[in-house]
Amino acid sequence: MKHVGVVESNLAGSGFAGMRIAKQLGCQVTFFAADLARYLAVPAGRQVLDDCVDSVELCRTDVLGPLLERIREVHADRPFAGLLSMAEYEVVVAAEAAAELGLPGPDPQAVRTARNKVHMRRRCAAAGVPMPAFRSVCSRGEAEQAADEVGYPCVVKPADETSSADVRRCADAAQAGDQFDVIRSRPLNVRGQRRHHEVLVEECALGFEVSVELLAAKRLHVLGVTDKTVGGNNRFVELGHLFPSLLPESVRTACEQVALDAVRAVGFDLGMAHVEVKYTADGPRLIEVNPRPAGDRITDLVDLSLDTSCLELVVRQYLGEHVDDDVPTAAVRGAAIRYLSAEPGTVVDTTGTAVARRMPGVHDAVVSVTPGDVVAPLHRNEDRVGHVLAVGEDSYVAYRRAESAAHEMAVHTRPRVAA
Repeated sequence: MKHVGVVESNLAGSGFAGMRIAKQLGCQVTFFAADLARYLAVPAGRQVLDDCVDSVELCRTDVLGPLLERIREVHADRPFAGLLSMAEYEVVVAAEAAAELGLPGPDPQAVRTARNKVHMRRRCAAAGVPMPAFRSVCSRGEAEQAADEVGYPCVVKPADETSSADVRRCADAAQAGDQFDVIRSRPLNVRGQRRHHEVLVEECALGFEVSVELLAAKRLHVLGVTDKTVGGNNRFVELGHLFPSLLPESVRTACEQVALDAVRAVGFDLGMAHVEVKYTADGPRLIEVNPRPAGDRITDLVDLSLDTSCLELVVRQYLGEHVDDDVPTAAVRGAAIRYLSAEPGTVVDTTGTAVARRMPGVHDAVVSVTPGDVVAPLHRNEDRVGHVLAVGEDSYVAYRRAESAAHEMAVHTRPRVAA
């Protein structure tokens, strides 16, 4: 039986799915985590730990030294065939640890470069990848000057966060300075890791957003392009996706080329990458290179559309298998997801989920809050309150089905009384 080590996980999606797949492939799974409380707090986490994890190793996972020490101890007794993480904040240390043990994995330097948006911008700019104008700054004054230089509107964001955390579109230098101060007031990310000292100020690329889902193996494979709906009042909250894209072939091909060039520029060479691109009046512009599978259930959309398991391909890669011949090349159906939002306040009631689940093509309909929970303003992806995932004979039908079902669902809130 092959032994797989998994370093932390997100609380849904690809992280939990990766552990389930490893178990389905007949592997013994050891889970490395700093604290199990965050996993036990969600029903899906408790179930995954019970069903898919053979042993848990509690240790620091935010830096390589302590993690590698514990990994070596386990490896000496039960050698690992693979070591991986699909969690945003741990992909770098997992890649470094796998390299130290001589196990399959992506180039750690490539993952480190892609994970840091400042480093990624510099590397891709040097390679000639088209992207918005950008500056890295370390003070409020530098942020205000950089905003003037790149022009308005601009975007101010941390170098190494995810889920649109502390990302804001700014209309003038004062707003850019204020957002810099917000970012600097939070020196640690949600995992307690210290944020990178540079803040990114970049031109706001005006256009529509897509993401390109890639698999790096012996060859780079484009799994497809995802059409995205983004909103959130000067934030960049993802409100819906459909796969495969409905855009004209010429537009899709141009976006795919930017994504391929960006992945090659950072050197990412194993596993899935999720590359975000804006299509502007001047053509596609690179936004981000994420050196891990897409979140937001996009991997589920890919699987339903291509009739495959892209995460199984990734896990098999970490076990040393070559998967190029197993990568699907054509969609057999469309798939889409529509996210729910609600007015900020305390949840009073939720309605319509049972109706939505009965509608044609609905694969999944979930409200993620219950009465008494607090709904925050829509500033990041975690502020959404549910979703509907649907399939159809093509992407347009799938999205209309998801949208129609989402309209049946509602989260009712009452305003919170200020203390």
